[in-house]
Amino acid sequence: MKAFRTTVARLPKLGITKSFCLVHPHIAAGIVVFASFFGMFLGPGMTNSYGIFEEEYENRFSNINGTSSSGKTSSSSNALSPAIAIGAVHLGSNYLFTTIAGALCERLGMGLTTFIGSLMVGSGHFLAGFCTEVWQLVLTQGVLAGAGIGTIFIIVSTIPTSWFTKNQGFLIGIVHSGSGVGGLVLSPMARYLINRYQLSGAVKILGLILAVGLALVSLGMASKPEELLDREDMENIDIISMSDDCSEHKTSSLAKKRMSVRSFGVRDVHNTGGVLRSPEFWYLNIAVMLAEAAFYVVLFFLPVYAIGIGLTSEQGALIAGVANGASIIGRITIGYIADLAGNINMFFITHLFVTVSCFFLWFPAKSFLVMMVFACTFGIFAGSLTPMVPLCSVTLFGQNGLANNVGLLGIGMVLTTSAAPVVARVFYEKIGQNGAGYGTVALFCGGTYFVATLSILALRLCVSKKPWIKI
Repeated sequence: MKAFRTTVARLPKLGITKSFCLVHPHIAAGIVVFASFFGMFLGPGMTNSYGIFEEEYENRFSNINGTSSSGKTSSSSNALSPAIAIGAVHLGSNYLFTTIAGALCERLGMGLTTFIGSLMVGSGHFLAGFCTEVWQLVLTQGVLAGAGIGTIFIIVSTIPTSWFTKNQGFLIGIVHSGSGVGGLVLSPMARYLINRYQLSGAVKILGLILAVGLALVSLGMASKPEELLDREDMENIDIISMSDDCSEHKTSSLAKKRMSVRSFGVRDVHNTGGVLRSPEFWYLNIAVMLAEAAFYVVLFFLPVYAIGIGLTSEQGALIAGVANGASIIGRITIGYIADLAGNINMFFITHLFVTVSCFFLWFPAKSFLVMMVFACTFGIFAGSLTPMVPLCSVTLFGQNGLANNVGLLGIGMVLTTSAAPVVARVFYEKIGQNGAGYGTVALFCGGTYFVATLSILALRLCVSKKPWIKI
């Protein structure tokens, strides 16, 4: 153990130096926000574009399994497509490593941990270009690339909040919109590369782009030094002390309350055990587990679903890209509104709209126009999920331990995000193509979102039963 700690201490510390942060805090904050945005663009943005690969893998392996050596279709053509395992494992590995990455950051630092994640993402996609079997793709694009994206996500999604105490919703919305921009850009880019260089060549090229881009992101990672946090707290105490009719006792009380916004949030918990014992955590956990699973089912299945109702593969890619593009507007706009109306309040409202859109737009959709309307609606409201998770965690439990608290939520998402695509695929292949229509997937997602919305409502009532309170 001692040798391990010595080796870790000798590793290079990537990212913005502490001395630079202390001398130029505003510039450092800008670099962190930009790097985090770019990290979301390349990391989760690539995951949001996986629907393009899902379509390709389905065609490849369904044809292999469904055609005999004589060229005739065999009875196994009705079997569940094994390609779904790649996306399911990718998501599961993604969320599993959000928890592991939090511990790595404590030992290795934000920059070096992000760099390790970049190597995992790049090599996972590059090696996938040499794979010819499903199990090989599960290990490369599934486990390795998914783990790398999860490592990067937990850092870039939480680190900007430590640099800002005001307008956190708006700034986090900007950062998280990077995944929407990534989906908007990378979906058609992946389709273009596949058409030009075939699937294996496209994945190799994307692997190189992701490795280099995310390695550059690691150079812009840094948490806010404690000296700056202490300086801000002292300035706030001085401001409170100079206020009229402020006794020494009142000054201490107000200063503690101000600092507790950063440290403890609505619930005065000091450690992981306190978080796990709070009912608010479990309501939030259930909501995030279900909503995140349904979110990726929609993104993964939009291109396949579009082809199933008679649209072209290009139209399917465009619909998936529009959904990602609409999430850009949603994350920034809803983040700004959340600063005014409250994070948990907006979390409930947005997912209520998502539930309605699944039932009344996606389920009856049979045309390109209706699918585009659903993609816009879904992107705007469902896309707000990723920035709402850290914001709600800050509201409930404070800034301290944010990465750890979000990582705890990731443990539950390992199960739901891995299982949901498989269940949806069962509905799609076993029920949908036997006469019930492709709408079974839409009903599954709508029902999942409905239960998630009920859990958010329970969370809101647990914190306060007064509907006009900003929470």
